[in-house]
Amino acid sequence: MEAFFTEGARVWVREKEQLVPSTVNSCGDGTLVVTTDYGEVLYLQTAEVTRERVYAMHPSSNEGVEDMSRLAELHEAAILHNLHLRYKKDSIYTNIGSILAAVNPYKQIPGMYDPDRVELYSKHHLGELPPHIYAIANECYRCIWKRHDSQCVLISGESGAGKTESTKLLLQFLSVMSQNSAGTPPTEKSTRVEEAIVQSSPIMEAFGNAKTVYNNNSSRFGKFIQLHFSEGGNIQGGCVFDYLLEKNRVVRQNPGERNYHIFYALLAGATKDHKEQYFLAEPPESFHYLNQSGCIKDKSLNDKELYNSVLEALKVLEFAEEESRDMFKLLSGVLQLGNIEFMTAGGAQITTKQVVSNASDLLGLDCFQLSEVLTQRSIILRGEEICSPLTIEQAVDSRDSVAMALYAQCFSWIVRKINQKVKGKENFKSIGILDIFGFENFEVNRFEQFNINYANEKLQEYFNKHIFSLEQLEYNREGVQWDAIDWMDNAECLDLIEKKLGMLALVNEESRFPKGTDFTLMEKLHSRHSTNPYYVKPRLADHQFGIKHYAGEVLYDVRGILEKNRDTFRDDILNMLKESRLDFIYDLFEKVGSRNNEETLKMGTARRKPTVSSQFRDSLHSLMGTLSVSNPFFIRCIKPNMEKNPTVFDPEVVINQLRYSGMLETVKIRRAGFPVRRTFVDFLSRYKIISKNKVSTVGDDKKKNMDLLTKYDKTKKEWQIGKTKVFMKEALEQRLEKDRDEVRRAAAMVIRAHLLAYSARKHFKQVRSSVLTLQKHFRKHILRRRFVRQRKAALVLQRHRRGQVARSRVRKIREERKRLKREEEEKTKKKEQPEAKTDGGEGGGGGGGEEKKQEVAGKGATNEEEGEKPDVETRQMEEILKLEREIERLQRKREDGVSLLCESSKQELQLRRDAEIKRMKMEASRKATELIDLLNFGGLDAALVDAEPKAPDAELQNRRHNSEGTTYGVCLSHSPGTYTW
Repeated sequence: MEAFFTEGARVWVREKEQLVPSTVNSCGDGTLVVTTDYGEVLYLQTAEVTRERVYAMHPSSNEGVEDMSRLAELHEAAILHNLHLRYKKDSIYTNIGSILAAVNPYKQIPGMYDPDRVELYSKHHLGELPPHIYAIANECYRCIWKRHDSQCVLISGESGAGKTESTKLLLQFLSVMSQNSAGTPPTEKSTRVEEAIVQSSPIMEAFGNAKTVYNNNSSRFGKFIQLHFSEGGNIQGGCVFDYLLEKNRVVRQNPGERNYHIFYALLAGATKDHKEQYFLAEPPESFHYLNQSGCIKDKSLNDKELYNSVLEALKVLEFAEEESRDMFKLLSGVLQLGNIEFMTAGGAQITTKQVVSNASDLLGLDCFQLSEVLTQRSIILRGEEICSPLTIEQAVDSRDSVAMALYAQCFSWIVRKINQKVKGKENFKSIGILDIFGFENFEVNRFEQFNINYANEKLQEYFNKHIFSLEQLEYNREGVQWDAIDWMDNAECLDLIEKKLGMLALVNEESRFPKGTDFTLMEKLHSRHSTNPYYVKPRLADHQFGIKHYAGEVLYDVRGILEKNRDTFRDDILNMLKESRLDFIYDLFEKVGSRNNEETLKMGTARRKPTVSSQFRDSLHSLMGTLSVSNPFFIRCIKPNMEKNPTVFDPEVVINQLRYSGMLETVKIRRAGFPVRRTFVDFLSRYKIISKNKVSTVGDDKKKNMDLLTKYDKTKKEWQIGKTKVFMKEALEQRLEKDRDEVRRAAAMVIRAHLLAYSARKHFKQVRSSVLTLQKHFRKHILRRRFVRQRKAALVLQRHRRGQVARSRVRKIREERKRLKREEEEKTKKKEQPEAKTDGGEGGGGGGGEEKKQEVAGKGATNEEEGEKPDVETRQMEEILKLEREIERLQRKREDGVSLLCESSKQELQLRRDAEIKRMKMEASRKATELIDLLNFGGLDAALVDAEPKAPDAELQNRRHNSEGTTYGVCLSHSPGTYTW
């Protein structure tokens, strides 16, 4: 004992039947002074200090643990102390196996939900990192493929414990996982469904959440969000189910509470023009539906920012501008209806005519008809319509029923629009997230609290059944050795509410009686269930009844239960709304049935439509059916204090939540039990890859499983073998999964290497083929360019060579002609000299001399003809060249001028030029033919012939080809009289 009394020692002190964590301050003078962790100083006399009153604290409790199933001390105080230690360190999450306990910090913790955290937790298994809601979300996502079934997350806790924020964090994480999955195209950062689901939260919060006494952002309806995933891991569809909207809050609120957020957001964020259009120029305090509780503003709520976020979400969800405008008109019309006042003058009479006119304009109703419906009741008796005036109380009820019906139908329409946007394929597994109202116990509890607490009883039953009942039943069936644990069963409380002749049955039965009243209902409840241990009959109050719920005793006010359960308003009001000029209002009430399911003003005695409580019960049973076929994860939200103050941890508030939620029993069963179970075949097929030895395909599966498990835990504390299944603790499963992932990762790297090699080879072959193709075309291009250059050069050489040959021939012909002329002249001179001498001496020789003159003259004429022949050839060649140049000039002129003419002018010009070119070609051909005829190669010397590289006819033929635009030939070889081309 004395060792525990050293200063600073950590001890447990039993105070008022509760163990309190404390620190020893001093021990002297017969007094032990300790200070509790909750700030209280205790003075204990030495005589009072016993091992039962004071004993040492285990180190695990002193330091705190991340998983409370590892606590060495299993009692409520140890669990409470562990939560307190972590809460002071801003570690608000604590594991109980796969169950997460989340303590609301009522403040923002820096870095807690950064994108880096999402990426970090997405790469690790549950238990490898500190507890976090992202770890639960990641495990839930992985279990779709690990356990091959759908998953669900149940978020429970009192109002204000943080359920709505937890739901948004889960959706945020799953959305990121979907975006990073293999099923999402790389070009898309987020899919339509993911964005719509995330953006639906601001709208649902604005229209479905309100400030209550315990919570500034309390969900006043239940919702079950179901996300459908593809095999690739991306979200491909979704659906939102809503449960039991608190319509009564639209028309009245308790002190310190507010109406739904959207009304204050509309007044704070609407522009001046919109306020004038919606008749909202006055402040919120001037509207009756907003000023009853005396609470208009809250420091923690930014109404203007909420309005902007709602507008942004409406755009993302593709609400039409006309739909958004009509929706805000409806909300404004509801506020205007609340300001309608009545007075008594032979029945209720409206005193605020202008307000009625404003409401009529906003809702598209007839002003006179609205006034009549609110102040008179119309019935048909024996074929005649009879109108009876209403009292002020009845008129107020009529006004409020119209406002509640408008808001409820608008909310249902919003949910349908969201579901249309997020609807997708449902061909694989799903993850469901249940965010339903927490347990409530106010000063005045009405019909809404009765249904809310009934829903919480059903969820607690599901939790108990899954964690305790089914678990222990399976252990016994499989022959697993373990110690049974007692737990608090709420089955009898549920029997009181929903069994045959239970409270719900009596409420529905009384609702169908024409003369049924709230007090006749209470009398039946008292007479039927007063002996039930879970039913409470107050001694003094004559309008209350009570139920002992799992979370504590709650008293309910019976007044108004039947009317709210019937959920009906008069047929004349329904018909008026169906006649609205606004298509939006008409569509909302088009499918709403009348009291007798027919379009009539007749007031029936009974309504065949199911009551609110029966509808809620059926939807709750359907929800339980969905949850029962899914693998559940539980998140227990805990609020540390009732004042919503950060850093304040009230042990009394927390311990009550731990008790009724069965947290201690949960810790015990998670510690003693084996929550993970797999069949022999399933276990072997999943984990045989981590066995270093090759597992035989034949033999006893049970023995193979035992051999594998023994390698991980030889003491058999973390696993047991049943008759058909392997039972493991979560810590062992996490180690197996980690090793399995390592083996698969190594195998994946090998596969990846081969795939990359294959891909690289395939890419190399493609590149090589492309390179060869490019080389082929490039070589072809180079050779083609070289050929074109050579051809142009050959043509230039041919042209110069032809000119050279022609000039040489002309020059030689001219020289020959001059030589012949000179020789002829010399001969003539030589002949003339002897003849002159002869003429002078011989007169009889005149006849012979005359003949010689004629002979000489004949020879001279012949020589002149021979001299003229080269001149004709030269002229004809010049004419041919001139005609060729003229043809080329006309062709260039045609090409230059053809683009400037219209189509008809082009055709006409083309015809003229073609005719001119044809004529000139024929003329050139004729000249060339004459030239050929004149040329006589036989009379030329052999040397002259050898100097000619081409025959004249071949040269002329080449010139013709050039004038016609054809390809020139190249002279390859030539011999005298023969040319090869």
